[in-house]
Amino acid sequence: MSAICGIYYYDDRRISPETGAAMMRKLGINHADAVGTWQDGQVFLGCHIQCITLESHREILPYHDGLSGLTITADAIIDNRTDLFDKLGINYSHREGMPDSTLILLAYRKWGVDCPKYLLGDFAFAIWDENRRELFCVVDPTGTRAFYYYQSAELFVFSTLLKPLFVLPEVTRERNEIWIADFLADPSVKHQLDPELTLYKNVFLLPAGHTLRIWPDGVMKRTYWEAERQPELKLKSDGEYEEAFRQVLGEAVQCRLRCARPVGVMMSGGLDSTSVACMAARKLNETGHRIQAFTSVPIKDYRDWLPASWLADETPYIEAIKEHFENIDANYCRFDDKHSLSDTKQAFAMLEQPYKILENLFWIDGILAAAKERNIGVVLHGSAGNVTISWGYIQPYLQSLFRAGQWCCLFRESWAYARCQRNPLRALLGLYKALMPYKIQKKYDQLKNRSQFINWQYLLSPINRDFAYRTAVQERLERIEKVKLNINKSDSYELRRKFLSPEVFSHMGVISTKLSLKYGVAWRDPTMDKRVIEFCLSVPDNQFARGDKSRFLLRRAMEGILPDKVRLNRTVRGKQSADLTQRLQPCWPQLIAEIKKIGDRESERIYLDILKIREELTKFTTLSDESPDNTSLRMLLRSLIFSRFLKYEESTMG
Repeated sequence: MSAICGIYYYDDRRISPETGAAMMRKLGINHADAVGTWQDGQVFLGCHIQCITLESHREILPYHDGLSGLTITADAIIDNRTDLFDKLGINYSHREGMPDSTLILLAYRKWGVDCPKYLLGDFAFAIWDENRRELFCVVDPTGTRAFYYYQSAELFVFSTLLKPLFVLPEVTRERNEIWIADFLADPSVKHQLDPELTLYKNVFLLPAGHTLRIWPDGVMKRTYWEAERQPELKLKSDGEYEEAFRQVLGEAVQCRLRCARPVGVMMSGGLDSTSVACMAARKLNETGHRIQAFTSVPIKDYRDWLPASWLADETPYIEAIKEHFENIDANYCRFDDKHSLSDTKQAFAMLEQPYKILENLFWIDGILAAAKERNIGVVLHGSAGNVTISWGYIQPYLQSLFRAGQWCCLFRESWAYARCQRNPLRALLGLYKALMPYKIQKKYDQLKNRSQFINWQYLLSPINRDFAYRTAVQERLERIEKVKLNINKSDSYELRRKFLSPEVFSHMGVISTKLSLKYGVAWRDPTMDKRVIEFCLSVPDNQFARGDKSRFLLRRAMEGILPDKVRLNRTVRGKQSADLTQRLQPCWPQLIAEIKKIGDRESERIYLDILKIREELTKFTTLSDESPDNTSLRMLLRSLIFSRFLKYEESTMG
């Protein structure tokens, strides 16, 4: 992968060498295997190359093709190389060693602005077309690579990172209060509601599956792919669905093993990451290669407070995977000296924004650091698996049947689920309650559990109420149904679509891009492959869920690949970061003192509800082992991280 940047003045203004050099210095905060620039009058392109694949060692970026007048800079790993070679009619003697950027340029020469439709992989790139006087910018279908840009009447500038943009005097670091309001008000861990907005006003993200064309007379942004309802895949038997599933997931895993260095996987004891790990191990075993698995485990002196159905340390399931595949090496990562508020300055420097993923960012960062130490080039994971490969939950399935008017099937499936529960009648009534019309259910929930309903909306949010009102954030939350999720039950497609949306992709893309660049390790998710998404959205619901059988297709398809201890586990779930408060306890008095000072600065008072923060803090004179899921505590920790970011940003701006 790479970091790229570029400048285009529409008014034919020449770019000074000092401006381009300054952008490259800001872009170069991470290691680069090669650095390149290209300039032609009013156009400048730059690239810091990090070599992941064998072919990337032959990359020359930016690359200028004098015959066609095309110049490309790219942050890309292309996964469907063989398919593209065939479609483009490339001679076999020229295929080996061809860089991915060259393949992209050839695709543009053949299909023009439609070329992204033919590309698979993780990529963001820009092509300068000298003949058209046009800059063509693209982000991959799931927005895995970040692409920031600023545009005015005279200037277009882009970068993988934010800081290089501010080299140009036209691009200011004025805060975007809409982004900040959304960040603070959204109770989820996502960093944004709008996939295009950033922390800074007039600086935008190019969303997943979009292209952007810039020329002197205009700008055109276009969607070329999004997760949509697919035509139903009709196969003859369960076995055929299982075989089709294995083929699609196998291809998604296989192409991500293309690496000049060893491959690793970030693995828990659940279905998704273990499926990715086992598929990868099986492929690598064919060529005699091993795979390094990295698993986060609790601190050494962890005190277990979880009920029997939850597991903080998933080592027994990791060991079962090791026994099943001898070429998997397990690395258990404790990070005893780290906690959720460790190294926040380093996190701010990397992400260039505040964050809410406080539970797991420190150990994800630690795993990638460990992978780098072992010379790993690609670390696989399965973060999107819950809405793709291991989809299969009873309530969305019943909602789909209800809306389709399939009453007999609805009763049969709901009864099959209910009769396996401790109280079948109560379970059945609970399932049917979820099918109530939205207005009735909303009224019912508000009357019966009004305090709980209000808490869910507001306890996790530390936003100042005047600021929230001024930015109309509540209206945006309601409009995109973030707040309604607890009472507005969606069918299978609608619910998955919410998690396969541009704002989720942008959230994940910023994190994966910057973590990858920091360590020179490609962090890649086969469960978010475009082919996997489209396949899973085409499979009938009764393949994913059937009566009391949840996540049914994956469990069936992975027979013989996943050990049964993992594949058939329906009783125990892993609980990541169960030791969150135990890690914080030694420094809690110092953190209390720091939280009490929130509000001393004017910027904190503008954005944060200081009275609420101080009231909630009185509940935590001590920190219990059982508090990791406490919404008030999470609100306090989010407030502290945001407060620290304001101080960090103001210090770096000075």
